[in-house]
Amino acid sequence: MDQYIVFVNKEQKFAINVSKVERILEYKEPKRLPDSSPYFLGVIQYNGSILPIIDLTKRLYDADMAVTMDTKIVVVNWKERLLGLVVDDIIGIQSFTDKQFEEFDLDIEISSEYIIGFIKSHGDIIVCLDIDRVFDQEQEDELILATNE
Repeated sequence: MDQYIVFVNKEQKFAINVSKVERILEYKEPKRLPDSSPYFLGVIQYNGSILPIIDLTKRLYDADMAVTMDTKIVVVNWKERLLGLVVDDIIGIQSFTDKQFEEFDLDIEISSEYIIGFIKSHGDIIVCLDIDRVFDQEQEDELILATNE
């Protein structure tokens, strides 16, 4: 059984393997950087270094997020760097069996390389994300450039 952090964005449940998650933080308003992509909210200080903050709702749905009391920042290990993903709410850590996991069927028309598959849980479907593939090369370059100290 693998363990996942399960969270909600735009009323859809998502999961990231706990091995990719470092910590969950209360939402803190990031410092905006000039000329950055709309989903790149800016940076915050984290453990003595700069942590880029991504609006996952904007990145996945091209919609603006609404900050509430439940909004969190999930600090993830991304390409040997740390990245903060803003999510609407954290459901918690859940374990899923291989039987609950269904790999992404390439016949389905979704251009999303970052979807590993789907987890069936209590009549619900949770989208499992590959955090290393959420950004294309140009987006990766922007994030790396912004965090080079």
